Amino acid sequence: MNTASVSPAAGSMQMEAQLGWRQSLPHQILSGLPLTLFFPVGVMYGGVLLFYISLLVSGSYLQKLDRVRQSPMVLPILGLSLVSVVLAAMQDVPPELHKEFWPGFFHYQTYLFLLPFLAVPAGQWQRRAMHIFFAGAILAATLFVANFLHLLPVNTLFRSYVIYEGNKSILLGILMAIAAAWMLHELRAHRDHPVWRVLAIVYVAATLVLLAKTRTASLLFFLLCGVLILRQIGWSWRVVALPLILLAALGGGWKYALSLPPPTTCEVRLVQAGPWEIFKLRSLCTVHQLHDFSQGRKVSDDGMRLELFKITGDIIAEKPWAGHGIATWMHLYQQKARGLISATMTTPHNDYLLYLTELGVLGLLALLVIWGGQFWVSYRMAVHENPDTKEMAMPLLMLTIAMMLGGMFNAILRDGVFGMAFMILLAIPLAGMRNRANK
Repeated sequence: MNTASVSPAAGSMQMEAQLGWRQSLPHQILSGLPLTLFFPVGVMYGGVLLFYISLLVSGSYLQKLDRVRQSPMVLPILGLSLVSVVLAAMQDVPPELHKEFWPGFFHYQTYLFLLPFLAVPAGQWQRRAMHIFFAGAILAATLFVANFLHLLPVNTLFRSYVIYEGNKSILLGILMAIAAAWMLHELRAHRDHPVWRVLAIVYVAATLVLLAKTRTASLLFFLLCGVLILRQIGWSWRVVALPLILLAALGGGWKYALSLPPPTTCEVRLVQAGPWEIFKLRSLCTVHQLHDFSQGRKVSDDGMRLELFKITGDIIAEKPWAGHGIATWMHLYQQKARGLISATMTTPHNDYLLYLTELGVLGLLALLVIWGGQFWVSYRMAVHENPDTKEMAMPLLMLTIAMMLGGMFNAILRDGVFGMAFMILLAIPLAGMRNRANK
């Protein structure tokens, strides 16, 4: 066989098969890390620590460094870190912020954790990692069902499935949404066992919508399905028609929801009802809270994010370009929100507003450059001649959309629970990608 005709991915797979156990250890551990995301955060960090140790013991340091250096994501990632370092150096940190400054600073370095993952070349481990991620989502769905049937004990391992624990519970829903969308994408590319694949998708998606108790994840799943539909029908008038139909449906649903009386309570944990009733309750509460806030009326605890967004916007307007400084949001917000229900919040539950408050327009642009880079890499994958590379384009696109949407309602990069999970998932499609100039 002519060696020039062998694709880079096929060559890397042959290389992976020939590696010794020590050199293949990073591949094995990285492919298993997606499963740790569905358990307590300590399990995830323990797996990441094992991966770092495996990088050290596996040798070939110059090759690993070269892979990282040639990744198209390196410069955007280092750009965000550079912006945060420069602005931090210019910042005069008051005494009351000394304890919060360094933790806040390191939150802006979350993307640096992606770089060691990029030292692993492309190979069969990528598909293995995706299948392990799918298995984790099915396991998570099963645990949610077991909790609904009162079969799950309240212990450290299963606590996030039994009790709503904020960011960790939201993350579980987002992971299930991404996994279901990835499975739907893979169903198009691989037609083997179609019945089992469809059943798995329906099982995870239904559990997500009815039992996971996170509106962000449900919205994300339907959005990713829309992206797949648009990709399937191609560029035509239908690309415009489909969003218009969806907007018309949302508008009709909005008017219908407002015609119904507002719920007596929006505290889901206080309501004893079936999954579908809970879903309707949260939908009605969202619509009525948005409407009340737009009319200047007081919102309840469930609608405090609207209050968060408004006051944070006023803070941003004071110093829009370079921001107020790292770790300043909580201090500034609590001063302006005294007496309000949102005064105890520790983040604005919105990465865009957090970056604008603390790093200004410069910081937000640095973040958007990274996300724009992810979009660009996914496009390059889509037009690649190698089918293995093409298949990873849509998962990367979906991850980027998930991060951008999640950042509207949660601290995706401010919280290590979200941040590290996304770095692990990003490593799967980004492995082996190089700058065009280095190919």
